[in-house]
Amino acid sequence: MGFKSSSLLCLALVLAVSSATQAFDITKILSQYPEFSTFSKYLTETKLTEQINSRNTITVLAVDNSAISAISGKSADAIKAVVSTHIVLDFFDEKKLMEALGSKQQLTTLYQASGLAVNQQGFLKVALIGEGEVAFGSAVNGAATDAELVKTVTSQPYNISVLQVSKPIVFPGADKASPSQGAAKAPVPAQGAKAPVPAKGAKAPVAAQGAKAPAPSADKVVATSPSSDVAETPVDAPTASSPLASGPASGPDAADAAAPSSASSTTKVGLVGAVMAFASVLVVL
Repeated sequence: MGFKSSSLLCLALVLAVSSATQAFDITKILSQYPEFSTFSKYLTETKLTEQINSRNTITVLAVDNSAISAISGKSADAIKAVVSTHIVLDFFDEKKLMEALGSKQQLTTLYQASGLAVNQQGFLKVALIGEGEVAFGSAVNGAATDAELVKTVTSQPYNISVLQVSKPIVFPGADKASPSQGAAKAPVPAQGAKAPVPAKGAKAPVAAQGAKAPAPSADKVVATSPSSDVAETPVDAPTASSPLASGPASGPDAADAAAPSSASSTTKVGLVGAVMAFASVLVVL
């Protein structure tokens, strides 16, 4: 018995979760009202139906076929931007709208959630116009508030409310809306930046890069080249140190070579004189 109760409880939880994940189907709701067929088609073509059905609380400001034709000539991106501003991310019926009027509350739309809205484009304002009629308009500064509330189409508190408005709410700049609009205003990532091609591939001038020292003149080559002395010296001329040299040597090397022989002669003369003097002394004695 306990096992059966647990199973029933689990099944109830599964059903509750399933119903919570998709509380309504906007396409089925609007299919009951042929006058909103074009508006429903735009929701399907722009893939906004999936975003609407994925939420638990929503308010749709529907526009009938004759009035929605005012945006039929716009681009697909512009139509998606305009229609998404008709999807309010909260539940509003006529009673709650009057409360929003008193507090001057701005209504957040699906276009604001897209991340593409700038300058209050993703918000709506509510005001009383004429003889106390409730009207909607873009919250962008200076935008008109002239889309009047016509009637309540259907309401499922507090999941979904469908309200009819008299005309499309077109915010300033809607014609320029595109998926790249938000990216264009975002700072460019530093890691994507590249240096200009000329600077990145720049090379030193050919003359500077391959420059060499000026070639020495012919006279300087002869004067500094190690082989020039050999070339200027006669092949058969004996050097000062050569044993084959027959002429008297000259220069410092010759003087050094002659110095030992001169000292030797002087030494011999002095020795002979000393012997003769000693002999003379002996004779006298």
